[in-house]
Amino acid sequence: MNLSQLRAFNVVAREGSLTKAAEYLSISQPAVTAHIRALEERYELSLFRRNSRGVTLTEVGEDLLKISVQIFALEDKASELLSATKELRSGTCRIAAGSPYFIVPIIAAFQEKYPEVHIGLNIGNSQKVTADLLAEKVDIALQTGWEENPLVEAIPFYRHRVVVFCCQNHPWSQSGKRQIKLSELSREKMIWREPQSITRQVFEKACQAKSLNIKPTMEIASRESLFEAVAAGLGVGIVSSHELPKDQRVHVLNIADVDLETIEYLLTLKRRRELRIVRAFHDVAERFRR
Repeated sequence: MNLSQLRAFNVVAREGSLTKAAEYLSISQPAVTAHIRALEERYELSLFRRNSRGVTLTEVGEDLLKISVQIFALEDKASELLSATKELRSGTCRIAAGSPYFIVPIIAAFQEKYPEVHIGLNIGNSQKVTADLLAEKVDIALQTGWEENPLVEAIPFYRHRVVVFCCQNHPWSQSGKRQIKLSELSREKMIWREPQSITRQVFEKACQAKSLNIKPTMEIASRESLFEAVAAGLGVGIVSSHELPKDQRVHVLNIADVDLETIEYLLTLKRRRELRIVRAFHDVAERFRR
Protein backbone atom coordinates (compact mmCIF):
# COMPACT_ATOMS: atom_id res chain seq x y z
CA MET A 1 0.00 0.00 0.00
CA ASN A 2 1.17 3.51 -0.84
CA LEU A 3 1.37 5.43 2.47
CA SER A 4 1.09 8.81 0.73
CA GLN A 5 -2.27 7.73 -0.65
CA LEU A 6 -3.33 6.39 2.75
CA ARG A 7 -2.28 9.63 4.44
CA ALA A 8 -4.30 11.66 1.93
CA PHE A 9 -7.33 9.45 2.66
CA ASN A 10 -6.82 9.84 6.42
CA VAL A 11 -6.70 13.64 6.27
CA VAL A 12 -9.69 13.93 3.90
CA ALA A 13 -11.68 11.61 6.18
CA ARG A 14 -10.82 13.67 9.27
CA GLU A 15 -11.32 17.08 7.65
CA GLY A 16 -14.36 16.09 5.57
CA SER A 17 -13.06 18.24 2.73
CA LEU A 18 -10.61 17.86 -0.14
CA THR A 19 -9.75 21.56 0.06
CA LYS A 20 -8.93 21.45 3.77
CA ALA A 21 -6.95 18.25 3.30
CA ALA A 22 -4.88 19.90 0.56
CA GLU A 23 -4.11 22.83 2.87
CA TYR A 24 -3.15 20.48 5.71
CA LEU A 25 -0.87 18.41 3.50
CA SER A 26 0.57 21.45 1.68
CA ILE A 27 -0.24 19.98 -1.72
CA SER A 28 -2.74 20.90 -4.42
CA GLN A 29 -6.36 19.73 -4.34
CA PRO A 30 -5.94 17.81 -7.64
CA ALA A 31 -3.01 15.94 -6.03
CA VAL A 32 -5.24 14.96 -3.10
CA THR A 33 -7.97 13.85 -5.49
CA ALA A 34 -5.44 11.82 -7.48
CA HIS A 35 -4.26 10.01 -4.31
CA ILE A 36 -7.82 9.09 -3.34
CA ARG A 37 -8.73 7.99 -6.88
CA ALA A 38 -5.58 5.82 -7.12
CA LEU A 39 -6.39 4.11 -3.82
CA GLU A 40 -9.99 3.43 -4.83
CA GLU A 41 -9.04 2.16 -8.29
CA ARG A 42 -6.35 -0.15 -6.98
CA TYR A 43 -8.75 -1.90 -4.63
CA GLU A 44 -11.83 -1.40 -6.84
CA LEU A 45 -14.03 0.20 -4.19
CA SER A 46 -15.40 3.55 -3.06
CA LEU A 47 -14.09 5.16 0.13
CA PHE A 48 -16.16 8.37 -0.03
CA ARG A 49 -19.60 9.56 -1.10
CA ARG A 50 -19.31 12.90 -2.86
CA ASN A 51 -21.96 15.59 -2.45
CA SER A 52 -22.27 19.37 -2.68
CA ARG A 53 -21.27 19.84 0.95
CA GLY A 54 -18.09 17.76 0.70
CA VAL A 55 -17.43 14.07 1.24
CA THR A 56 -18.64 11.41 3.67
CA LEU A 57 -17.19 7.99 4.34
CA THR A 58 -18.61 4.75 2.99
CA GLU A 59 -18.78 1.77 5.33
CA VAL A 60 -15.41 0.45 4.18
CA GLY A 61 -14.08 3.99 4.43
CA GLU A 62 -15.13 4.11 8.10
CA ASP A 63 -13.25 0.85 8.77
CA LEU A 64 -10.17 2.05 6.90
CA LEU A 65 -10.15 5.31 8.87
CA LYS A 66 -9.90 3.39 12.16
CA ILE A 67 -6.93 1.43 10.83
CA SER A 68 -5.22 4.48 9.33
CA VAL A 69 -5.52 6.36 12.63
CA GLN A 70 -3.67 3.53 14.35
CA ILE A 71 -1.01 3.39 11.63
CA PHE A 72 -0.19 7.10 11.77
CA ALA A 73 -0.31 7.12 15.57
CA LEU A 74 2.40 4.45 15.48
CA GLU A 75 4.33 6.53 12.94
CA ASP A 76 4.20 9.51 15.32
CA LYS A 77 5.34 7.27 18.17
CA ALA A 78 8.27 5.97 16.08
CA SER A 79 9.25 9.52 15.16
CA GLU A 80 9.15 10.55 18.81
CA LEU A 81 11.32 7.56 19.76
CA LEU A 82 13.95 8.38 17.16
CA SER A 83 13.94 12.07 18.06
CA ALA A 84 14.26 11.28 21.76
CA THR A 85 17.14 8.93 21.08
CA LYS A 86 18.87 11.52 18.91
CA GLU A 87 18.57 14.02 21.75
CA LEU A 88 19.55 11.31 24.29
CA ARG A 89 16.26 11.44 26.13
CA SER A 90 16.03 7.66 25.78
CA GLY A 91 17.94 4.69 24.38
CA THR A 92 20.54 2.29 25.75
CA CYS A 93 24.31 2.57 25.94
CA ARG A 94 25.90 -0.90 26.16
CA ILE A 95 29.34 -1.06 27.77
CA ALA A 96 31.87 -3.80 28.45
CA ALA A 97 34.87 -3.44 30.77
CA GLY A 98 37.61 -5.56 32.25
CA SER A 99 36.94 -4.19 35.72
CA PRO A 100 34.51 -1.74 37.34
CA TYR A 101 37.14 0.53 38.89
CA PHE A 102 37.40 3.18 36.18
CA ILE A 103 34.29 2.63 34.09
CA VAL A 104 31.85 3.20 36.96
CA PRO A 105 32.86 6.86 37.62
CA ILE A 106 32.53 7.58 33.89
CA ILE A 107 29.08 5.97 33.83
CA ALA A 108 28.06 8.03 36.87
CA ALA A 109 29.07 11.26 35.11
CA PHE A 110 27.29 10.16 31.91
CA GLN A 111 24.06 9.37 33.76
CA GLU A 112 24.18 12.70 35.54
CA LYS A 113 24.22 14.43 32.14
CA TYR A 114 21.85 12.00 30.38
CA PRO A 115 19.64 10.54 33.15
CA GLU A 116 17.08 9.01 30.79
CA VAL A 117 19.58 6.83 28.90
CA HIS A 118 19.65 3.24 30.11
CA ILE A 119 23.09 1.72 30.77
CA GLY A 120 23.97 -1.93 30.25
CA LEU A 121 27.34 -2.94 31.76
CA ASN A 122 29.17 -6.26 31.32
CA ILE A 123 32.34 -7.06 33.29
CA GLY A 124 34.62 -9.77 31.91
CA ASN A 125 38.17 -10.65 30.93
CA SER A 126 39.87 -9.07 27.90
CA GLN A 127 38.87 -11.88 25.55
CA LYS A 128 35.19 -11.54 26.46
CA VAL A 129 35.27 -7.74 26.22
CA THR A 130 36.90 -7.89 22.77
CA ALA A 131 34.47 -10.54 21.52
CA ASP A 132 31.45 -8.55 22.69
CA LEU A 133 32.73 -5.39 21.00
CA LEU A 134 33.45 -7.06 17.65
CA ALA A 135 30.09 -8.86 17.74
CA GLU A 136 28.38 -5.48 18.35
CA LYS A 137 26.91 -6.70 21.61
CA VAL A 138 28.26 -3.51 23.20
CA ASP A 139 28.79 0.04 21.93
CA ILE A 140 31.88 0.91 23.97
CA ALA A 141 34.56 -1.04 25.81
CA LEU A 142 37.24 -0.19 28.36
CA GLN A 143 39.90 -2.84 28.78
CA THR A 144 43.53 -3.41 29.70
CA GLY A 145 45.79 -4.02 26.71
CA TRP A 146 44.87 -4.06 23.04
CA GLU A 147 46.15 -5.61 19.81
CA GLU A 148 45.59 -3.33 16.83
CA ASN A 149 42.48 -4.06 14.80
CA PRO A 150 41.53 -2.03 11.68
CA LEU A 151 37.86 -2.17 12.67
CA VAL A 152 38.38 -0.58 16.07
CA GLU A 153 39.31 2.87 17.31
CA ALA A 154 41.52 2.38 20.38
CA ILE A 155 42.32 5.38 22.59
CA PRO A 156 44.97 4.95 25.34
CA PHE A 157 43.14 6.06 28.45
CA TYR A 158 45.06 5.16 31.61
CA ARG A 159 48.50 3.83 32.48
CA HIS A 160 48.91 1.75 35.65
CA ARG A 161 51.89 0.34 37.51
CA VAL A 162 51.99 -3.39 38.15
CA VAL A 163 52.64 -3.94 41.86
CA VAL A 164 53.20 -6.86 44.21
CA PHE A 165 51.09 -7.43 47.30
CA CYS A 166 51.26 -9.82 50.24
CA CYS A 167 49.40 -10.39 53.51
CA GLN A 168 50.15 -8.32 56.61
CA ASN A 169 51.83 -11.28 58.32
CA HIS A 170 54.41 -11.66 55.54
CA PRO A 171 58.02 -10.71 56.50
CA TRP A 172 57.99 -7.96 53.86
CA SER A 173 55.04 -6.33 55.59
CA GLN A 174 56.42 -6.88 59.09
CA SER A 175 59.70 -5.15 58.15
CA GLY A 176 57.94 -2.27 56.38
CA LYS A 177 59.59 -3.08 53.05
CA ARG A 178 58.25 -0.92 50.21
CA GLN A 179 60.00 -2.29 47.12
CA ILE A 180 61.62 -5.50 45.93
CA LYS A 181 63.65 -6.76 43.02
CA LEU A 182 61.91 -9.03 40.54
CA SER A 183 64.26 -11.90 41.40
CA GLU A 184 63.05 -11.93 45.01
CA LEU A 185 59.71 -13.29 43.83
CA SER A 186 61.39 -16.55 42.70
CA ARG A 187 61.47 -17.61 46.37
CA GLU A 188 57.78 -16.91 46.96
CA LYS A 189 54.58 -18.84 46.45
CA MET A 190 52.95 -16.87 43.66
CA ILE A 191 49.20 -16.56 43.02
CA TRP A 192 48.32 -15.35 39.52
CA ARG A 193 45.29 -14.68 37.38
CA GLU A 194 44.46 -16.90 34.40
CA PRO A 195 46.84 -16.89 31.37
CA GLN A 196 44.55 -14.48 29.48
CA SER A 197 45.15 -11.79 32.10
CA ILE A 198 47.00 -8.82 30.57
CA THR A 199 48.68 -8.06 33.92
CA ARG A 200 50.00 -11.62 34.07
CA GLN A 201 51.25 -11.42 30.47
CA VAL A 202 53.15 -8.19 31.21
CA PHE A 203 54.72 -9.77 34.29
CA GLU A 204 55.71 -12.96 32.45
CA LYS A 205 57.42 -10.95 29.70
CA ALA A 206 59.47 -9.12 32.32
CA CYS A 207 60.51 -12.43 33.90
CA GLN A 208 61.55 -13.82 30.51
CA ALA A 209 63.60 -10.68 29.79
CA LYS A 210 65.56 -11.25 33.02
CA SER A 211 65.75 -15.04 32.47
CA LEU A 212 63.77 -15.69 35.65
CA ASN A 213 61.76 -18.90 35.91
CA ILE A 214 58.95 -17.69 38.15
CA LYS A 215 55.82 -19.82 38.09
CA PRO A 216 52.56 -19.64 40.03
CA THR A 217 51.65 -22.19 42.68
CA MET A 218 48.00 -21.20 42.27
CA GLU A 219 45.89 -19.70 39.46
CA ILE A 220 42.63 -17.89 40.18
CA ALA A 221 40.32 -16.51 37.50
CA SER A 222 38.68 -13.82 39.64
CA ARG A 223 40.64 -10.77 40.85
CA GLU A 224 38.44 -10.62 43.94
CA SER A 225 39.20 -14.25 44.80
CA LEU A 226 42.91 -13.69 44.15
CA PHE A 227 42.87 -10.77 46.57
CA GLU A 228 41.20 -12.85 49.26
CA ALA A 229 43.71 -15.70 48.77
CA VAL A 230 46.64 -13.32 49.20
CA ALA A 231 45.02 -11.63 52.21
CA ALA A 232 44.64 -15.08 53.78
CA GLY A 233 48.39 -15.71 53.44
CA LEU A 234 48.23 -18.32 50.68
CA GLY A 235 50.88 -16.54 48.60
CA VAL A 236 52.03 -13.33 46.93
CA GLY A 237 50.07 -11.69 44.12
CA ILE A 238 50.63 -9.21 41.28
CA VAL A 239 48.04 -6.70 40.17
CA SER A 240 47.60 -3.42 38.32
CA SER A 241 47.68 -0.71 40.96
CA HIS A 242 44.22 0.61 40.10
CA GLU A 243 42.62 -2.78 40.78
CA LEU A 244 43.93 -3.07 44.32
CA PRO A 245 41.37 -2.00 46.94
CA LYS A 246 42.48 -0.28 50.11
CA ASP A 247 42.54 -3.02 52.71
CA GLN A 248 44.62 -3.27 55.88
CA ARG A 249 44.97 -7.03 55.40
CA VAL A 250 47.47 -6.61 52.56
CA HIS A 251 50.80 -4.85 52.03
CA VAL A 252 51.78 -3.34 48.66
CA LEU A 253 55.30 -3.22 47.19
CA ASN A 254 56.75 -1.69 44.02
CA ILE A 255 59.13 -3.64 41.76
CA ALA A 256 62.35 -1.63 41.76
CA ASP A 257 64.36 -3.02 38.86
CA VAL A 258 61.73 -3.20 36.09
CA ASP A 259 59.16 -0.70 34.88
CA LEU A 260 55.97 -2.70 34.62
CA GLU A 261 52.76 -1.03 33.52
CA THR A 262 49.47 -1.81 31.85
CA ILE A 263 47.47 0.50 29.57
CA GLU A 264 43.70 0.82 29.64
CA TYR A 265 42.08 1.53 26.25
CA LEU A 266 38.72 3.04 25.37
CA LEU A 267 37.46 1.02 22.41
CA THR A 268 34.76 1.66 19.81
CA LEU A 269 33.99 0.12 16.44
CA LYS A 270 34.96 2.74 13.85
CA ARG A 271 31.76 2.34 11.89
CA ARG A 272 29.71 3.10 15.02
CA ARG A 273 31.89 5.95 16.30
CA GLU A 274 29.59 8.70 15.00
CA LEU A 275 26.46 7.38 16.67
CA ARG A 276 25.03 10.12 18.88
CA ILE A 277 25.12 8.01 22.03
CA VAL A 278 28.71 6.88 21.40
CA ARG A 279 29.92 10.43 20.74
CA ALA A 280 28.21 11.63 23.91
CA PHE A 281 29.86 8.91 26.00
CA HIS A 282 33.28 9.74 24.54
CA ASP A 283 32.76 13.43 25.35
CA VAL A 284 32.02 12.61 28.99
CA ALA A 285 34.81 10.01 29.24
CA GLU A 286 37.43 12.46 27.95
CA ARG A 287 37.29 14.29 31.29
CA PHE A 288 38.60 11.15 32.99
CA ARG A 289 41.45 10.45 30.59
CA ARG A 290 44.98 10.65 31.98
